[in-house]
Amino acid sequence: MITNPSTTNKVYVLSGIAPIRKDASDTAEMVTQALLGETLSVHESVERWHRVTCDFDGYEGWISVAQVVFFDTEADYQAWTSHPERHRSPFFTYRITRGKSKQIVPVGAPIVFNGFDVELPDGRWDVEITPLRLKEHAIIDTAMQFLGVPYLWGGRTDSGIDCSGYIQMVYSLHHYDLPRDASQQFKFAPLKESMAIEDMEYGDVVYFHGKQSKNITHVGFYLGDGKILHASGNVQIQLIDPKRKATSRYEFNEALSKRIAGVQSNRDIKAAAIQLLQES
Repeated sequence: MITNPSTTNKVYVLSGIAPIRKDASDTAEMVTQALLGETLSVHESVERWHRVTCDFDGYEGWISVAQVVFFDTEADYQAWTSHPERHRSPFFTYRITRGKSKQIVPVGAPIVFNGFDVELPDGRWDVEITPLRLKEHAIIDTAMQFLGVPYLWGGRTDSGIDCSGYIQMVYSLHHYDLPRDASQQFKFAPLKESMAIEDMEYGDVVYFHGKQSKNITHVGFYLGDGKILHASGNVQIQLIDPKRKATSRYEFNEALSKRIAGVQSNRDIKAAAIQLLQES
């Protein structure tokens, strides 16, 4: 049972990066993250934990009660989610302050930013230092800005990110909402007829299956010339075309070269996201 003084089961994140875990425990697997300003639906509360569904992508899990705040009313929730100036932060993670309180704004956090302060449902916060822009004009240019970010299972930010969180975040910064997991993304848009490397195009999204199964376990951006941009160890560029091993300066990933499972065009992914938005 949900026990809270508000009239809604909707909460927002008031902790820069909040882990969402598989079970109601600090030691449970982190399956994804909720970012400052994102909203969630609470289904039940158990001691220090809420079982939630992320409004953004429908992902489910458990979040600490200390990292979210209930909206007082449905009207407050609607006012925040429909705020005309609420957008995903296009900057590398930066700090905000209010009195003695400090907070971080990770890339992709849906907040209201006017250049001097940040507005959240609980009021205004001052920007500590002018943030550095991460988002670029084109999808791949934005993706390249993440180079060097460490891999983190369940991560979604420039502090740590996993392979599917990487794809999802880059597209969301360009206002295209994708599912969370690689297996869900694989089914989100139609696959190209060919998955041969010579038929791939710059900006395509490439999927890979596991070593011992056909389950989709990895995903990355295709950069042309046999190169893949992906989160593995950290966000990096590697080679997946064995024909270019002798001439490329990039490390050859033999495992991925043998496990290509499908390819989607950037155009088809955008079209699927637009269609989903129109249907919602």
